[in-house]
Amino acid sequence: IEKQTKLLRIQPAEVPDKDPQQVPKEYVDSGLLDKAVVAQELNKSGPGTETELADTAFDLILLLLMEQWKWLCTESMQKFLHIIFGTLVQRWLEVQVANLTCPQRWAQYLHLLRESIWPGGVLPKFPRPGRTQAQKAATEKQALQSLMDLLPDFLVEILGVNKCRLSWSLVLESFQQPLINRHLIYCLGDIILELLDLSASVEECAPATSASDSPGSLKKMAVST
Repeated sequence: IEKQTKLLRIQPAEVPDKDPQQVPKEYVDSGLLDKAVVAQELNKSGPGTETELADTAFDLILLLLMEQWKWLCTESMQKFLHIIFGTLVQRWLEVQVANLTCPQRWAQYLHLLRESIWPGGVLPKFPRPGRTQAQKAATEKQALQSLMDLLPDFLVEILGVNKCRLSWSLVLESFQQPLINRHLIYCLGDIILELLDLSASVEECAPATSASDSPGSLKKMAVST
């Protein structure tokens, strides 16, 4: 105790005055640690999360279950479902998207598009007659069944067949608007053009064009004329 009291008496005289604006190192370290933790949480909750597709799918499912099972739509249950089934649903959606966008599927889509515009590889001389209501109803029924086949069995059992059919029927009904469909086609065309990156090919063609327009080529053209 006597040694400690002596040290306390000597310490104020030996320790120099600290800058009042100087922040202790432990506070700086703790502040940096807090910022790192906050940045990590933001990265986890950002748009580029690992289960982004699963989060969207869970939001849609909870929206459909809001009327039937309200207890399942609580915040705690949502977190539980995200933790338990988030990675599984994300993987399943990635497999389905990869299957729908594989080269074989794109070849099938382009083949169907070509056959719808140029049946048999020949442009029709006369416009195709309009479809009857029976043909439209049969096409809608076939599309609805194809969409129902995309859903896993356990999801159909949870939501119910009628709820799933009603949801897909609303999706199909939303595609019956000509103005919206035209806008969707334009947006898809813009995306395809961006993927093709035509600007790079134009830039590559520019040096060749400038080389062909050089003075030497102009002189040769003048001599030939």
